[in-house]
Amino acid sequence: MKNFLLTLLILVSIKTVSFGQELAILQDTVSNYQIGVPVGWKYGVPADRSLALMAFRQKQTEEDVPRENFNLNILRRDEKSLDATYKKFLESIGTAEGFTIIEQGDTVINNRKYKYLIESHKNKYSKEDMHNYVLFTNREGTILILTMVTISPNFETYKALFDKIALSLHF
Repeated sequence: MKNFLLTLLILVSIKTVSFGQELAILQDTVSNYQIGVPVGWKYGVPADRSLALMAFRQKQTEEDVPRENFNLNILRRDEKSLDATYKKFLESIGTAEGFTIIEQGDTVINNRKYKYLIESHKNKYSKEDMHNYVLFTNREGTILILTMVTISPNFETYKALFDKIALSLHF
């Protein structure tokens, strides 16, 4: 019984990482988006402005090796069709080593239609198996791509948090 309670406590603690995580809401009035960043994560915009936003989970213990992060990319294109730009996006990312689509579909978040994709691939630097959870939309030629990332073994643990981040998105 003691081992059972200890195991249950550990499982509840692990799930709290994703389900109980509070989000700090960031609003960008230039690019007109709002998104929640988990409290305690570091975030910012790269100096070269290659992304609109990056956020990284921080170490929770000395042994912890954080792999979880997300980035937000905003691009301008002449094409205004969500389906056409999503198709081009899939073609561009499909060249990654070990690229496999696990799930994809359509969703609506805060009254905006998105394409979503969960894929796995091998990280070209660390060679670790990765999972990306991607939301993609096109607002009159302004494309927003939200990519939430972790190593494959951690994906199920962080999916609920990634869903919470996704649901906080306004664009």
